[in-house]
Amino acid sequence: MKHVGTKTIETERLVLRRLELTDAEMMFRNWTSDDKVTRYLRWDAHKTIDDTKKMILQWMNNYQDDSTYYWGIYLKNNEMIGSTGITITSECDLKGELGYKIGSHWWNQGYSSEAAGAVIDYMFRNTDIERIGAFSSVENPASSKVMEKIGMHHEGSLRHYYKVGGKFHDCDLYGIIRKEWVQIPRSAESLIPH
Repeated sequence: MKHVGTKTIETERLVLRRLELTDAEMMFRNWTSDDKVTRYLRWDAHKTIDDTKKMILQWMNNYQDDSTYYWGIYLKNNEMIGSTGITITSECDLKGELGYKIGSHWWNQGYSSEAAGAVIDYMFRNTDIERIGAFSSVENPASSKVMEKIGMHHEGSLRHYYKVGGKFHDCDLYGIIRKEWVQIPRSAESLIPH
């Protein structure tokens, strides 16, 4: 699979860029310590800023590999409000999985779909990825709405697909393939890679 790594992306309201250690304070304040954000994630809300620093250092180390695609989500004033990324799940099959998290203060303002849509555009424009999938707990319909808004299609549901906090979650599965992405109308200004 052709890889280009995590490069800065600019959208109308956001800048998506690599995490830096100097982001730790606002990352901790704005979303990694928020129980509402981590409710459906495989990791608990961070108790200390050191937890967040460890996470950042891990991603910074991963950036050495061009197959790493993980961005912090920043407002134009440089306030970090979340993160998004694509995990490559199969090099052979040219596929990956989308994920995103955003601080609860910024929910229902279109930021998740703006960031996730830009990441999907980036991947289809710059790599030879064929399919991007995603899933969300059936108890988290807001996440499913994000996937639908960015052009992903509901492909089915799986019972007890993943476990969080001792509880199994049924999940809705979504996906988009290259030929569907090509057909989505978008303006040339919707995505400005650097």
